[in-house]
Amino acid sequence: MILKGWNLFEKTILFGGILLIYLIGFVFHANLLSIFCSMLCVVTVLFLAKGNNLGNVLGILGSVLYIIVSYNNKYYGEILIYVFLMIPMYAIGVYTWLNHKNKDTNSVEINMISKKEWTLAFLAFVVAFVGIYSLLKIFATSTLYLSTISVLLNLFAVYLQVRRSRFCFCFYLVNDVVLFFLWIIPVINGNYTSIPMILNPIINFISDCYGFYNWRKIELIQKSKLNT
Repeated sequence: MILKGWNLFEKTILFGGILLIYLIGFVFHANLLSIFCSMLCVVTVLFLAKGNNLGNVLGILGSVLYIIVSYNNKYYGEILIYVFLMIPMYAIGVYTWLNHKNKDTNSVEINMISKKEWTLAFLAFVVAFVGIYSLLKIFATSTLYLSTISVLLNLFAVYLQVRRSRFCFCFYLVNDVVLFFLWIIPVINGNYTSIPMILNPIINFISDCYGFYNWRKIELIQKSKLNT
């Protein structure tokens, strides 16, 4: 069973989040694509928080839907980023997690990032900011600055996720805040079909906080097994 071993809190966030998104979407007559995309994102984040590789698989599917929703809201730059960067990174994550599964915790093996890798990653982050900003500007992306920051945070988070670092959830948390403001803009402008996309970062913020806590717990269990 897919949800075997899930506790009450995890199931509550999962089913409660899905139900809330559906009800809000129904009340405000949101389109089914936005509703389903939001639901899938909630499910994806929870599976990642559990250290379950299915989260990477769902991430690929969710990225495809997000590309379509982004196109409808003229976030063209994000379409390119997701097609050429995010989806491939999720695919790499599937392969990496398959090869680093811990039998004791039935989850991915938590990895420690070296100081050298952190330094190189942040340098790459600065360079990527200039490149992605320029790319998004060429495509006249709506809310240029927020889109650039969101793409970079998500990209960095997925990189750390592929590298199996619990600190990926820190970047996801900051991105949740950015995404809330990113998607509230079209709603303020009268596009009420995007309302489910606003609930997404709110629910995911809770899930990402839990993900950081849960990965730390998994990490301690895995370390204790190595020392016995």
